[in-house]
Amino acid sequence: MTKAVGLALILLAALLYAARRTRDIRQRYDALHSFCRMLEQMHGILEVQAPPMPELLNALSGRCTGPASRFAAQLSASMDSLGAESFSVLWKQALSEVRELDRDALLELEALGGILGRYDLKTQLDAVNACFCSLRQQRETVQKALPQAKRLTYGISLCAALLLGIILI
Repeated sequence: MTKAVGLALILLAALLYAARRTRDIRQRYDALHSFCRMLEQMHGILEVQAPPMPELLNALSGRCTGPASRFAAQLSASMDSLGAESFSVLWKQALSEVRELDRDALLELEALGGILGRYDLKTQLDAVNACFCSLRQQRETVQKALPQAKRLTYGISLCAALLLGIILI
């Protein structure tokens, strides 16, 4: 009886691990999607209105969802200290709170923060567009890899759990 309970607990632990890994990949996809939408909206607002950064960030924090909305809201709230700190430093600080993105996406967004508000409008629009294209490509890669990663994670977890169960029984 205890062996069966032990095997069930091992299988449960393996399934929970696989579910967590799959959820992490899905959260990364959702975060990339959220930031892509934010960059699309940022490009549109800059192109049509070219508002100052505080107004742009206020608009984005209300229009975005998920991690991009939290990022824009935090950056918007920190705009009061714009004179004491540069915009790129405030951008990096707000970006450091984003946990759902991987290093490559964060580096792309960090580079964008060094350009926004500093150069002419065309350069800013080009930078937003380049960052959008990079994040979109990363999002598509994650989207294509998600089903395979799901099968692989669940398969390896179940095999490891069964192997451990056989060894212990």
